[in-house]
Amino acid sequence: MSSSKALAVLPLAIALVAVLAGCTADEAPQAAPTAETTETPTAEPTAAPSNFTFTMPTDCASILPESRVDEFAAEGIVLLGGPGGRYGNDYLVDATPEEQAGGISCIWGFSDTEVSSFTISVAPLSGATRPAVVASFAEQGLNEETTDDAVAYGVQGDRTLDPAIMNVLRGESWISVIATIGGLDSYTRAVEISGEVYEHVYSAN
Repeated sequence: MSSSKALAVLPLAIALVAVLAGCTADEAPQAAPTAETTETPTAEPTAAPSNFTFTMPTDCASILPESRVDEFAAEGIVLLGGPGGRYGNDYLVDATPEEQAGGISCIWGFSDTEVSSFTISVAPLSGATRPAVVASFAEQGLNEETTDDAVAYGVQGDRTLDPAIMNVLRGESWISVIATIGGLDSYTRAVEISGEVYEHVYSAN
């Protein structure tokens, strides 16, 4: 990963964790927001979106770094569904919204129970399809945050009912990460994963 690309991802991750998790921030102890603020590093300016070109991936192996795959493996999490997964596209009965938009969805879950843990998707985006995608986020009540090169929609969720959700829209792409078990830790991880996917599907011009 080039240094310029790393700088493009860092500010987005910082902003998303701090702002989009806010829908449940009122329920957390007051000390939590303070800790997040003091730990936030100074962000460098993001690169203009025109500096990078989006390439739609065709398999799940090409959207995550080896370090993330190894981390999943250490937790007993394997690729269950999606191109290259144990069950391919047959893991889910119905296509995901990202798949319906011409993208891929990769379901990572526990090898022994085969229960999903993270659903990581990438889909192409255009001016024609973007309004419907954004409208679906509004229906879900997701929080919106705009950065220099992207618009993100997410929610922290909780550990009992609601998943942690992160969607990042750029001019030509839609990257989404859903953690089945929500909460701040899962949400933070989803934000990190969305940045890793960005690094793998965009290349410098």
